[in-house]
Amino acid sequence: MISVADFNLTLNGKAILQQVSVEIEAGEVLVILGPNGAGKSSLLKVLAGEFEAYKPAVQFHQRPLSSYAPRELAQLRAVMPQSVHLDFPFLAEEVVSMAIPYAGKAEVKRRVDEALALFDVSHLAQRNYLTLSGGEQQRVQLARVLAQILTAAKQAEQTGGLPPLLLLDECTSNLDLAHQQQVFKVLRRLARDVKMAVVAVLHDLNLASHYADRALLLSEGKIVQQGPVHQVLTQSTIEAVYQTPVEIIERPGTWPIIVPG
Repeated sequence: MISVADFNLTLNGKAILQQVSVEIEAGEVLVILGPNGAGKSSLLKVLAGEFEAYKPAVQFHQRPLSSYAPRELAQLRAVMPQSVHLDFPFLAEEVVSMAIPYAGKAEVKRRVDEALALFDVSHLAQRNYLTLSGGEQQRVQLARVLAQILTAAKQAEQTGGLPPLLLLDECTSNLDLAHQQQVFKVLRRLARDVKMAVVAVLHDLNLASHYADRALLLSEGKIVQQGPVHQVLTQSTIEAVYQTPVEIIERPGTWPIIVPG
């Protein structure tokens, strides 16, 4: 679906990413992990096409990212950055509806309602977005990108088109424990059900352990390891990269838990 090979990113004379190769397939959840400053958000921005000069190096559905018109790209992938700033008092449902401008009014309303319900914010539909808490705003923004990506998935299903891509940068940073779990349950289910690819930058290793299919672990702009999440998140690898002792508690029949050692 989307890939880069032996990719190097240099900004203002500083090497940010070095010899990075990754390929993401439809139907999977890939998490990008690593300590602060490892290059996680930079890699996500590369995949999103935020660095104009580097877009030709990204292959998306076997085409250079630079070959897509903005509208065409918006109908194939959605991006949620670390923070989204709005200065106008839109209603929460209006924020979500901005992601699906090409459908009829009734269809937009149905899709907005569906997306709000996914993240337990239906009751906020008529609230001024600026008056919401940080966590509520984050869930509304998640509903917005899900409305966009589910619209793309529906179109792909009807026309035999390409599967969509969702890129998320620390999308649970302001959420409580219950809503963190809720978000990744939704993402994992939808990755399977609509065959979309999900790429998420995360700091929480246990969320990654529970919900990801694969992990890419970065340190100082280089890939330390990538592959099936439980092959990447080993005690020795975590301790080497994060420079702190950990213990991995194995639990038969479910995912292991990573705790400070």
